[in-house]
Amino acid sequence: MEHGPVDVFLLAFGEPKFDGSVVSELEKLAGQGIIRVLDVMLVMKNEDGSVITLDLEDQPEEVKAALGFVETGTRGMFDSEDADLLKEGIVPGSAVMAIAVEHAWAVGLRKALEGAGGEVAMFFRIPGPVIDEALADLGA
Repeated sequence: MEHGPVDVFLLAFGEPKFDGSVVSELEKLAGQGIIRVLDVMLVMKNEDGSVITLDLEDQPEEVKAALGFVETGTRGMFDSEDADLLKEGIVPGSAVMAIAVEHAWAVGLRKALEGAGGEVAMFFRIPGPVIDEALADLGA
């Protein structure tokens, strides 16, 4: 199987309000074939300093089933070493989520590029808020 590029996002939640909207959006994008969610890990630090790590592979079957949009063959990409790294900088009352996302939309483009003798020479990402600000400045 050929793959698209993979991004690992570290999402910081200063005051976590997990209402399901992030999971819902990931599920929608995966269902549309835009992305493949390869793995997810959540690390939370309680106000008392205790740390909770939620690794998808360690969850009960009903939780895994509820997150069925996360590819089963790639769950476990994040491991205990990753969890230890995430725990280091987290402050009490906050959380960090690591998500590995494959750009499924890019597989066809990759094949077309390779067929045409091309390749991606460089790639960089400009965060959405930076684009919003630049476009607002253009309109001002």
